[in-house]
Amino acid sequence: MSKKNMMPEPWNDWVDEWSADMRLRSLSENTINLRRYQIGAFARHTGKHPGEVTASDIRKWLGRKGLGNAAKRGDRCMFSMFYSWAQRNGKRLDNPVEGMPTIKREQRKKRAAPEQAVLIGRDSSDPRTRLIIMLAADAGLRRAEIAQVRGDDLIDDELGWSLIVHGKGGKDRIVPLSDELAREIRRRGPGWLFPGEKGCDHICGDTVYRLVKDATGYPPHSLRRRFATAAYITSNGNVMAIKELLGHESLATTQGYITVSGRMLRTVIEQARGYEARGTGDG
Repeated sequence: MSKKNMMPEPWNDWVDEWSADMRLRSLSENTINLRRYQIGAFARHTGKHPGEVTASDIRKWLGRKGLGNAAKRGDRCMFSMFYSWAQRNGKRLDNPVEGMPTIKREQRKKRAAPEQAVLIGRDSSDPRTRLIIMLAADAGLRRAEIAQVRGDDLIDDELGWSLIVHGKGGKDRIVPLSDELAREIRRRGPGWLFPGEKGCDHICGDTVYRLVKDATGYPPHSLRRRFATAAYITSNGNVMAIKELLGHESLATTQGYITVSGRMLRTVIEQARGYEARGTGDG
């Protein structure tokens, strides 16, 4: 591990104990690694012992230049988890996050990847990139879920091929696949679909992000949004089914993934006008 990524000595024991607590509560390794990365960046910046950190230190960190709303919310959640654990376990008498205002989720709807970008990605000369793009755009997988797909996660049920997806928080779900996508996965055989390098079992989510962004010009999550929108249109608005396919806890989260185009809105208006005309006749 480089010095840049090392946990400062005063923080090591606290963070290791906190990580053990998260594992005891069955949080996924992806979540634990993310929280360790977040707290490590702050620890290296502040230079203080974790027991000496103040609310002002945390506010300054959350208000640092260039931090987006989503990252700010994630860091605040991390601080709340860490110092709540520290207080429960007698590491501190107080919790510096208590009383700190929550950070609202952005209401601005993010853009789904356009079809042209997806088509360009499908034409990539790299077979690995093509398959990653298919998993994001045609099955709606998150980048971390794509990274850890195994060939033996593919199952053949009575209706066709499906994939066991290892989702956030250690929650698995089953996503039906097209014959084309299932065929591409079967060609790779059992084991990791995208094996890693230097002793890693599989590639990381950041590698998935880079490959998709380089091939399409859009991040993997925009392809996931593209999937949600396409599924909404083709299912005649079956939001509950889309929620299950995406692995969301909240229906409101799923609704935020669906992009309603101007063409769709115009079609609804025209259909409504037609309904009104039909309703005016004497019966």
